[in-house]
Amino acid sequence: MAKKPTAKDVAIAAGVSVATVSYVLNNKEGQKISEETRKKVLQMANLLHYVPSHEAKSLATGKNNLIGIIYHVREDSPSRNLEIMHLVNLLVERFSRMNYSTIIIPFNSDDADSAPNRMLDGIIAIDIPEKDFKRMADKYFVPIICMDMIVNDFLFYQVYTDMYTLGSNACQNLGQDYYLLTDAYDNKKYQDYICSIVPQGHALIFSECSEEHLKQLKGKKILVNGAYLALILSQYVNPEDIAVISYQTKHKELSPKAKLIHNDIDRKANMTMNIMLNAFEQKFDITHDFKIC
Repeated sequence: MAKKPTAKDVAIAAGVSVATVSYVLNNKEGQKISEETRKKVLQMANLLHYVPSHEAKSLATGKNNLIGIIYHVREDSPSRNLEIMHLVNLLVERFSRMNYSTIIIPFNSDDADSAPNRMLDGIIAIDIPEKDFKRMADKYFVPIICMDMIVNDFLFYQVYTDMYTLGSNACQNLGQDYYLLTDAYDNKKYQDYICSIVPQGHALIFSECSEEHLKQLKGKKILVNGAYLALILSQYVNPEDIAVISYQTKHKELSPKAKLIHNDIDRKANMTMNIMLNAFEQKFDITHDFKIC
């Protein structure tokens, strides 16, 4: 099998440095490269059928085009886990369109003190405990976006669901007096924010509810944060008393009497990607706190 040509082969054929080859093939601006040299490099690359490697692109741009997506799932949060997996898939797909690779990094507390991955150009952290997140973030000097997290630190961008708007939509379907059933979140400030849309005592964490607790909800109006939780709750509560916050717009498994409130995580993924790309280019200043619904 013939050996694939390298950037060095193109550089030798064109009589230039490897760095010049990388600059030309990646259209790097700000480099003093003559038009004659540029044409020579492109000509040699075509003749040799050279495809730029990841290393060559990194040399030209100063970046690896690699985004780390750090997330944590809990065994006791079924709806939340499904949403995180869907969100991760959206992020991977969207960054791929922009020619960025992604590395998926499941997180636990022990990872917060591990050596940083120096290849990452940016990090998206999803629902990490604040204490662990800050220990980890202190080791990096790249843009970091917190998704479904509240860290109260201007250094980090925050993108999360506008629960108050979704709660207002629930009032139109359920009336003012309703309960909230939600999965547990690792980021306590974000969980507190979610629970704050209802009066104290009206927010229920699914992992803390026994079957008896769920039975006692019969006859009450319930806003359920996640379709999987709604399926479980439908065994105990009348479907017409349930409104479901879901990133999907249709659910064949749920009763048509249950009301759906759309949580637009597609928009959340798009916003996150745009913020990250802007952070790389530093084209304009943007706010560090985005609420999406």
